[in-house]
Amino acid sequence: MLPQALRFVVTGGINTAFGYGIYAACIYLGAGYALASGASIVCGVLFSYKTTSAMVFGRGYRGSLARFIGGYAIVYLFSVLILHTLDGLGIDPYLAGVLAAAPCAVLSFVLLKLFVFRAGPHGPIDRHSGL
Repeated sequence: MLPQALRFVVTGGINTAFGYGIYAACIYLGAGYALASGASIVCGVLFSYKTTSAMVFGRGYRGSLARFIGGYAIVYLFSVLILHTLDGLGIDPYLAGVLAAAPCAVLSFVLLKLFVFRAGPHGPIDRHSGL
């Protein structure tokens, strides 16, 4: 599981940079944190789905896109809760986006591992086991 978690961190870094870029652009354009976070999630879902399924879990899954979207809906709600809390503390929305990234990444990995890209009846297949 450690190699998979390391691949998740690297892939997540790429996905997070992409998503944070969308978030920051929306904040810059005057959107509130809830809309900015939502736009970030929506724009990043397909990109993240492809990179995560290919680079982290190493296989395709039938019907996993719907579970992936559901998982990220939960991550979105969690991120808005964090951002709302940080906003109430007077923390700058750009910094709040950075601070929310780590706990959201942990929740994301757990949801993806347990519910989205779960092993089939023959056990897990990890094409990246040498990493």
